[in-house]
Amino acid sequence: MTTPRGVSRVVLDRRTRVLRRGGVVRVLGGDPVTLVTPAPGVASLLDGGAIPTGTAAGAALARALTDRGMAHPDVGGPDARGLAAVAVVIPVHDDADGVAAVVAALGSELARGLRVVVVDDGSTVPLAAPSLPTQPTPAQPSAIRVVRHEDPRGPAAARNTGTAVALSGGADVVVYLDADVIPEPGWLEPLLTHLDDPRVAAVAPRIVAAAPGRFWVRGYETARSALDMGHEPARVRPRTRVAYVPSAALAVRPDRLPPAPDGSGRGPFDERLRVAEDVDLCWRTDRAGALIRYEPSSRVAHRHRTTVAPLLVRRAFYGTGAAPLADRHGAAVAPAVAAPWSLAVALGFWSGTPVGLLVAAGASARAWSRTRALTGDDRAAAGLVLRGSVASVRQLPEALLRPYWPLTALALLSTAHSRSPVARGLRRRVAAAAVAEGLWHWWAAREPGRAPVDEPLGHVILHRLDDLAYGVGVWRSAWAARSVGALRPELKR
Repeated sequence: MTTPRGVSRVVLDRRTRVLRRGGVVRVLGGDPVTLVTPAPGVASLLDGGAIPTGTAAGAALARALTDRGMAHPDVGGPDARGLAAVAVVIPVHDDADGVAAVVAALGSELARGLRVVVVDDGSTVPLAAPSLPTQPTPAQPSAIRVVRHEDPRGPAAARNTGTAVALSGGADVVVYLDADVIPEPGWLEPLLTHLDDPRVAAVAPRIVAAAPGRFWVRGYETARSALDMGHEPARVRPRTRVAYVPSAALAVRPDRLPPAPDGSGRGPFDERLRVAEDVDLCWRTDRAGALIRYEPSSRVAHRHRTTVAPLLVRRAFYGTGAAPLADRHGAAVAPAVAAPWSLAVALGFWSGTPVGLLVAAGASARAWSRTRALTGDDRAAAGLVLRGSVASVRQLPEALLRPYWPLTALALLSTAHSRSPVARGLRRRVAAAAVAEGLWHWWAAREPGRAPVDEPLGHVILHRLDDLAYGVGVWRSAWAARSVGALRPELKR
């Protein structure tokens, strides 16, 4: 393993467990969960929760664990490297003030050689300002260049254009920043440190609220923005805790990214996609064998929406990406994924009946027995089964109230006037699930050791509206594609 510059150790993920039994050391964790047995000579490096990478053995163990999501590189402190080979690409449509704010926030990086390429994607008023000269000249070179699409072609095309300009100017690293984000001090160095790893093709910072709030939409977006992937680092892979990262702020090595499948050869993004082009890029990159990392120690602030209508319109727009993604990536888009045992746990729990709870307990016990046989550790097996059970109990109402909400609504309407115990039980359980899942969504967004940043009532209401809007987008995309691929659940073996 080539140790990236500035990385002297990797830190075990908080979910990773080191199992010691009979003199044998094994490591359990990752996403999906994996069991690794290190060679006896390196097992001692696992003491203390961090693995030094200064030796060949330590570097090899660190690679094995980080590639599986069991550990994450500790990207360390400041880095004063020059930035002549780094270019920021800003795609923009009708937001000249936003571009000016981004450029102003890049002042210290510009002083170290950073270059900026602004791609005006058919703005109504062409973007040109004294602080943003349209073309550098040999007599008066500039760190900032503006190129223009005469007609709007979408963010994928704008980023591809910017990438081509950056590469032609000698850049090795391209950082995409949307015009509605502001990088915070110290944001760039952790990203570049990750990209020093020759296997890493892209790395994303955490996107946080530029104007945090506690109440209503501002509070909801502060706690659960669709762009915020949380406070924990991760390897980015489909169907994991961080399944993708948004291109609103994303650093890449273009030479390590797969070409877009649209055949244009213009850049890494598929220009046929006007939404979810970043998800598609992440999943194609992972399939090609390169790594994508999420690094929350790097932070970029985003101007979140602050009123209900724009928030819901945007969520519905995101939902329309489901069918194109399903066409390209199949089961990676499945709105619900469950193993038979976890599905039995979820159905038994939400049935609320003695028989159902007995079925759930039996399924959990069987899963524990099989997991224990694999891990050889009672406690670790119980922890895995508990995590899987909680996830399945949460996923069922999440699926019924988000992508499948029209079917849930139809079932409720068909029993609206029925007074049978079954109908009344269905209505009570759906109502309980809507509240319980909403409260879980509110509580789970908190930072470690802190209370949630927003109040629960507004969060639950907005979460339910958010799910309705996203579901509308999913069904709209499925109808347009004449395909149910985006709605098809997957049952794992």
